[in-house]
Parts: sequence; structure tokens; C-alpha cells
Amino acid sequence: MKFQIKNYIAQSGERYSFLFAPEDQGVPLFYPAVYVSRSLRENHTHQTQLVALDAIRRLSEWERDRGISLEDRLLAQTLLNAQEVDDLAGHMKARRSGKPGQTITPRKFNTYWGCVRSYIAWLTDELFPNADDAAVRKLVEKQSERLKAKTLRRVGSSARKRHALLNEKFTESAREVLIELFASPFLGMSTATHRGTRLRNVVMARILYETGMRRGELLSLKLRNFTESSGGQLPYLEVERNHDDELDHRTHQPVAKTQGRILAISYGLEEQIKQYRTEYRAEIQNVGFGDEDFLFCVHQSGKTVGQALTVNGFNTAISYLKMKFPALGRNLHPHAFRHDFNYRFSLHADQMGWTEAQEAEAREEVNGWATGSDMAKVYNLRHRRERAMEIGVKIARDTERPV
Repeated sequence: MKFQIKNYIAQSGERYSFLFAPEDQGVPLFYPAVYVSRSLRENHTHQTQLVALDAIRRLSEWERDRGISLEDRLLAQTLLNAQEVDDLAGHMKARRSGKPGQTITPRKFNTYWGCVRSYIAWLTDELFPNADDAAVRKLVEKQSERLKAKTLRRVGSSARKRHALLNEKFTESAREVLIELFASPFLGMSTATHRGTRLRNVVMARILYETGMRRGELLSLKLRNFTESSGGQLPYLEVERNHDDELDHRTHQPVAKTQGRILAISYGLEEQIKQYRTEYRAEIQNVGFGDEDFLFCVHQSGKTVGQALTVNGFNTAISYLKMKFPALGRNLHPHAFRHDFNYRFSLHADQMGWTEAQEAEAREEVNGWATGSDMAKVYNLRHRRERAMEIGVKIARDTERPV
């Protein structure tokens, strides 16, 4: 038996989760539940709360394996010593699945370790007697310093990550396959079986390709968020902020992490959305047709047929496309569409002769970022880098003999 995290949906639409011990699956662990309710619920998303609970679950596993109860220790005025902190850090680094000795990435460890440090600090303040005494505070601070010292200092160069981000785009072969799929969604299908699923998957990929929206935003699209072209107006999709949507019954609700916005789409994509909606989606059992019903649904027969497509369902759809069309490559993932969109956005901005400021402003709008976004600045570095390359080439040619 393992510690389990169980997820719930309140009548208001709020998502919340509890951590349960293996021996008592009926009552959540008290202090983790109080910590999340008091410290995280108000100002953090459900996804952030899940990350914190996953870290606390690892801490609880360590307590069980070492025969330690932090609550009892703190009530008895005993703090973690240096050896225990070292051992806890080693436990947190270990990969829970895979071969013995494998570890999680430094970045992931720092995320988990930060959550554990915050939880232990909160628990210490709650339970440690005489917390206001100067000598006691000194002991508590020493424990905090020991925990902080285990944070990994170097998790990769930020400059290197920025350059990798600028270079992340689809290969030409992958782009050719995608464009071919967008033009012929049923490519390679010899029978009519699963044509609805294929069209749904291709339409989802095309929306990501044309708009650069996030996966959560895509899966949150409702029927009313699609507006057809009319009177010379382009067709468009509307992205809305949708946290704790009471009409979304998915436990792990896909959400829009960025600001709401209107995104224009091509006439070709408009026709494919209409085709999917009227010819295939309409034939699914249990599907809804109201404005608040979700655009993309489960097609496979079973208890979830007709319900809104989940994140796992979307990931499976992308994996199937990669398996069916190997030229798409291993690096095709949901966020790769967003990176590639911003790469193509820069190319079009160059062709239109925009200044760097104009490009940044338009990029912020189309990506749903706030004014002055750091991400817009990162993508705009491409201009500076390419200009520097052009000047560098000219300087390098100074060594060539005149013809």
C-alpha cells in the first residue's frame, strides 16, 4: 500500500486534493490537509497544490521508512539533525520508478525540496513549543539553514536555456508532414473506422500550430468559443480564463495559464472545425450541444464517451500521430507547437518590417502575456542574435582577398 493523493471537485467548481496514509484511506492526513488549506489554497492553483502534496507524500514515505514522525518530534522539542537532513535529501532525489540509483532532475528536486522546506517550516511554527523564545528560534533557524543548504545551486545555465528556447522549432520534415496532414486529415486511412478521432486529433494539432495556444487552453475550448467567418470577418477562437469552472467535470481541469484573448484562424481550419462538429462530434453518444459544452470530446466507447477530452487523452492522441507518422519526430510535444508558432511569428514580423517594440507588443497580445513579459523579450532576442551574426559574417570576410 502507498500514500495516495485523491482529487475532488466542489460544487463551486474548485479543485482540491488530500493526502491519505496507506493504512487509513478514509481520512486524509491532518497536517498536510491543514497546510494546503491555510497556506496554498487561496493564492495557488490546484496544479501547484498537487506538486506540494506530491513532495509531502515523498516526505511521508521517508518518515514511514525511517520510523520517524515529524509531528511527534516537534512536539517533543526535537528538530532534524544534519544526518537526517542528508538522508531526507537523498530520499527526495531518488526516482520512485526505474532502476535503483536513478535520480530525478536537479530542477525537479529543487521544486520538491522547496515544497518540503516550506511545509517543514510551517509545521515547526505550528507545533514547536516556545517558538517565540530566542534560543528556540535559533535552533529553528539552524534547521532551516540545514534544509536550505541542500538546494542544488546549479541547475543549468539560464542563458543556455534561453538559446535552446530560441532554437526550438519543428524540423522541415516534421513541418511538411504536419502541413500534409492539415490538408488531408485522413491521410493513410484505408477505412472509415476512427475517422472522427483522426479528424479531432488533426484539428487539435492544427489549432495549436495556427494559434500557439497552450494545451490547457485548447482542451478548455467550448462550442461558444468558436466563431465562424461572417461579413468579411475572419473566423476566430476565444481563449478564456476558466479556473474552477463548475461546468467542467474533469478532476484535473485543463486551464488557461495566460490572459484571455481572441485568436484568428484560417478558413481551412474553420471548415475542418465545422466538419468535425457536425459530421463526427454530433454522432457521439452522450455528447452535449449547448454553448457551455466542450468542443473536443472522448470518442472511444465506454463510460467516458462524449465527455470532455482529458489531458491524458490529448497526450495519447499526439503519441498516436507520432507513431503513425514517424517523420514528426520524438520532439513533437504540446508546447513545441507554441515554440514553433513564436518562431514563425518572428519570421512574419521581419517580413512586415516591424520594430522590436512592435513585435514584442503584438507577441504579448497573441500569447496572452502581460505587458513587459520576460518571455516576449526572450523570443525577441532572436533579432539581436541574427543581426550579430550578419555583422560577424561581414567582419569575418575582412580576411578574404579582394576578387
